Amino acid sequence: MDFNDFLAENSEKYGLSAEDWEGYRKNVILSFIEDDTGKVIAWYKGIPVFRHRDSEKAISPGDTWICSLDKSKVSFYFATGLQRIDASFMYELKRDQIEEIASIIWKEQRHVIEPLLEDRYKEVMEENRIKCIEDTREKYEEQLGLVRESLRQLEQRDAENKKIIASLQEQREVAIKVEHSDIKDPHKISQDIGLPAVEDIHVRREGPDTISSQFFNRSRYFVHLSVDHRVLRIKPHESGNVICIDNTMVLAGLSLISQFEAPYEMISEYSPLYGGLMLFL
Repeated sequence: MDFNDFLAENSEKYGLSAEDWEGYRKNVILSFIEDDTGKVIAWYKGIPVFRHRDSEKAISPGDTWICSLDKSKVSFYFATGLQRIDASFMYELKRDQIEEIASIIWKEQRHVIEPLLEDRYKEVMEENRIKCIEDTREKYEEQLGLVRESLRQLEQRDAENKKIIASLQEQREVAIKVEHSDIKDPHKISQDIGLPAVEDIHVRREGPDTISSQFFNRSRYFVHLSVDHRVLRIKPHESGNVICIDNTMVLAGLSLISQFEAPYEMISEYSPLYGGLMLFL
């Protein structure tokens, strides 16, 4: 309901004349700004509105007020502040009152509000655009990191497999030579092709992180360290976490668990239940 509809309805209801409403017709809602000359000004129906001298100290640029207008001048008006519209004022209003005030402000100050809304819309869109770009970049960088890590693992696996293949080819050549030789000692043949008997297991620590044994005749092994760091369990497995080249394994970090001063034969025991060796540190 606009002001004219309100007047028509209540004038008939309460028997009021146009003169009775005259004072209220002079009340408007205005938003004040500072123009290029430094004057505090508002606009009402295209006519400039200046602060009345009684309201100069109260009304500041950026304020919105319910004002009483002095229309004694033709080319401009003077405004006396009646009620400043701020957060506390709006908080006390009912929803329909807020909507009515907002509608009036929009009608009267649309030329001021629209550019502000447009600028803010552009800012929000730019912020959202930048955020989307950053989110997308982070997402693909994370995916790229996973791909790179997978590629690194594949390259490492490929390099390990090449070493294993080379070692197997060498063992094959040795086996072929033994097969065509005149050697008749089974134990000697067993040593040459890397297949010692279980009861003849010897594991030697060759360096800080290196162990070797004729028992290590597979390409890969699972190596597990006990919780108390006293026992190494070594079991052959095609997907093992440690590769074995020429009966030798490099166990990264072994020197941090067990000090190394010189090569020595380690205490070992074959576990049929585990299907592998147990080395005691």
